[in-house]
Amino acid sequence: MAFGAAQSMAVERRREVRRRVSFGSFIATSDASRFEQCRVHDFSPSGARVEMGEQAGLPATVCFLDMRSRLAYEARIAWRKAPEMGLEFLKVYRFDEVPSLELRGMIERACQ
Repeated sequence: MAFGAAQSMAVERRREVRRRVSFGSFIATSDASRFEQCRVHDFSPSGARVEMGEQAGLPATVCFLDMRSRLAYEARIAWRKAPEMGLEFLKVYRFDEVPSLELRGMIERACQ
C-alpha cells in the first residue's frame, strides 16, 4: 500500500472536521492573569489548532476568545507541540456572559 493511501485511511479522532483558517485571536486564563495573542490555523465548533509564542505556565484549561464571533470558549489543552497547541472546547459563552469578572473586563478592553 502506498504511503498516501495509508495516510488517507488514518482514523479521524476529532468529532467534527476542522476547517483551515488564519486569523488572530487571544488565549487567556480564567482569572485574566495571562491574556496573550495567538494565531488560529484550524477551527471547528469543538476545537481549534492555535499558534502561540509562549505556552510555558499555561494551565490545562484556558479561555480561547473568538473576537470575530464575540464568543469565549473554555478549552482544555489537548496537545502541545510548540509553537502550536490543540484546544478542545468544553463550554462556550457570549462575551457579556463570561463568568469571570476579571476576564470580562480584559475582553471589554481588548474590544475597544
